[in-house]
Amino acid sequence: MKKMSAFVLSAFLLTSIFSSSVHAAEHALSIWLNGKKIQFSESEPILENGVTLVPMRQVLEKLDVQLNWDGATQTVSGAKEGFSLSLQVGSTNATANGKAVTLEVAPKLIRNVTYVPLRFVAETVGYQVGWNQSLRQVTLAPRQARLQDDFYEAVNAKWFESTELPEDKLIVGGLMDNDAEVRKLLSKDFAAMASEGRGKIDDEIGNMVTFYKLAADREKLGKDGAEAIRSDVEKLKSINSLAEFAKNQKDLYYRGFALPVSFDFLSDMKDATKNALYLSSPAPALPDVSYYSPENPQSQTVLDMHKNVIADLLAMAGETKDEANRIASEALEFEKELAKYYPSSAETSDIAILFNPRTIAELKAYSKNMDLEKLIVDVAGKTPQSMSVITVKYFENFDKIVNEENWGIIKSWTYANFVLKSASMLSDEFVDKSTQLKRAMYGQEKTIPTEDTVYNIVNNAFGHVAGNYYAEKYFGTEARKDVTDMVYNMIDIYKAKLRNNDWMSETTKKEAIKKLDAMKVHVGYPDKLDTIYSKLKVDENKSLYENNKRLQEILTKNKFAQVDMKVDRDEWRMTANTANMTYQPLNNTITFPAASLQAPFYDKNQSASQNYGGIGAIIAHEISHAFDPNGAKYDEVGNMVNWWTEADFKKYEEKAQAFIAHYNKVEYLGQKLNGQMTVTENIADIGGLTVALEATKQLPDTNLEEFYKSWAMIWRQKTRPEMEQLLLLIDHHAPNKIRVNAGIANTDEFYSTFGVKEGDAMYIAPEDRVSLW
Repeated sequence: MKKMSAFVLSAFLLTSIFSSSVHAAEHALSIWLNGKKIQFSESEPILENGVTLVPMRQVLEKLDVQLNWDGATQTVSGAKEGFSLSLQVGSTNATANGKAVTLEVAPKLIRNVTYVPLRFVAETVGYQVGWNQSLRQVTLAPRQARLQDDFYEAVNAKWFESTELPEDKLIVGGLMDNDAEVRKLLSKDFAAMASEGRGKIDDEIGNMVTFYKLAADREKLGKDGAEAIRSDVEKLKSINSLAEFAKNQKDLYYRGFALPVSFDFLSDMKDATKNALYLSSPAPALPDVSYYSPENPQSQTVLDMHKNVIADLLAMAGETKDEANRIASEALEFEKELAKYYPSSAETSDIAILFNPRTIAELKAYSKNMDLEKLIVDVAGKTPQSMSVITVKYFENFDKIVNEENWGIIKSWTYANFVLKSASMLSDEFVDKSTQLKRAMYGQEKTIPTEDTVYNIVNNAFGHVAGNYYAEKYFGTEARKDVTDMVYNMIDIYKAKLRNNDWMSETTKKEAIKKLDAMKVHVGYPDKLDTIYSKLKVDENKSLYENNKRLQEILTKNKFAQVDMKVDRDEWRMTANTANMTYQPLNNTITFPAASLQAPFYDKNQSASQNYGGIGAIIAHEISHAFDPNGAKYDEVGNMVNWWTEADFKKYEEKAQAFIAHYNKVEYLGQKLNGQMTVTENIADIGGLTVALEATKQLPDTNLEEFYKSWAMIWRQKTRPEMEQLLLLIDHHAPNKIRVNAGIANTDEFYSTFGVKEGDAMYIAPEDRVSLW
């Protein structure tokens, strides 16, 4: 099928979903200009033959078009900054910027209101027309946005125009492009090492290459089908009661079957020098618990699709159609029960809710139906001293959910969960089917390339091995030193900001600076590879699935062994080939992997101002997380203690509340942002910009225009509409456009640098701007 141009495709989307008859919109669609909904005072848009017609005067005035109306000829003409148009009621002949054109539908006069074709008018005077099918929204944005009205769109206009979103991608731009580049490099190197026989050497890289060869042999995986998982499935099928399940729980857990309890490994929040075991209810398969609620209008559709995917996978694994449907239905029944007790994305924005310490006796008391002490000792290999319950409500209701009466649906859920999780280690057919639901939910048109599937498999087990290989070959020590110097410069500027702010007492300032002094900095890659990776041995005579099961068992047992042991603050929680950055409040550590330290974030060939607007602002962003509403609750080593004076913390909470209120007012895709859910990231964005600005102003060749434009460039992104809607629900970050525009509009230097004044869309009155320092 021939590819449609972007313009023809958008026109098709605007026309193909509408009825061909003329009718009032009746809330069927809304029209948004520069992110704000156009309110029609009297007449609503109408549709004719799939073309949107809008009340002429109101829309043209919104588009700043000077309007002339000739009543005698019923002709409309308009002009705006080099654009011009003319139309006549009842005629399909029109002119656009001096050229004759033919309209699909003629302008109409209805009840003394002149209606004109929206797309023709908007595109003639320089606007892009977009369509969001799920929300039935028409969006209008200037093709050449002014920096003072939409900085994000103006700076990135050429990139948006020239960049396509491939069918197998959800997002392109920024960190996603960095990740794609790393994948491409490493996949090529893996293939080369495999062909050169590098896997014959029994070291970390050699075993990684052997594992890669198994994952890359898609022909063999296709022939084997579900054979690799058959013995594990038969093991589960042989178990006929919850009591019998408990007797086999250790074996089942390390075979890859889910238990009614999930385990996580973090520092003890009251003694951050040692590791603790965190217990929770199993995470639901869908991205947010709201999808299990009947109040969500998409719930039934999504759940039906989820059940069908599971049933298809079970049939592919050897079940009859009827049996597969039965198991899938029961699995979904149990999953919906689990979802009742799992926190929403908004709730998890406060990490303090994760910490609810319990003794082994207290955990045991939660259930009469299952010996939780035995379960923990079986899988952990010891009785942990430091434990916390994440989902307290779940454990308080544990016996209502996990009991012999429910054994049938528990078994079905365990089976379904196992097949869904194991699919990535099987054939391309299994991979395609297992990702079908998420592709539909996210708007992804095609399965990811096989090369990416193979990379994901290898990276999941050998991430740190691959990461260190990448960093040593492609990153190097010079860039590492340069970025490390930037980090410590930012920390010094942050200290000055703290000393000079006018709302913290000297007592609190001292504690805050102590936290900065103790901050652990990870840049590029770890100095050494953990010894656990020397124990990862791959047997080329066994299946990919069998090898992966053994590798995951070794890695998981290593994590359990570290519970109650001293925290190693030199340990990296992210691999060097990860295109992301992080701050970890539980050990006061900032991490900047090599994969993220690429253009446009960091480039030694860029000016210092550009690098400070990119990676510099990101560095300061991550430092700022030490003082966001989560980080503010933890001290210099990661203990959850109050190091603020009572008066200072009250002032801090007032400032944080101002951020929440400020972002609650921001609209995106027809929805108000959740200021509470995104507050930690919003504080870090503006706090980071403020500190990076200070660093830039200290440069001998300061260029604030470059600084601000670099900030806009690192966040440029094209995303599928369905994915954008999901991110608004689950992401603790504001959308990238808001991160750019709201972030810089709250810094005073932006106004003087670009001449932004009252009346410009980017303008925020000084008294309404928010800041922490």
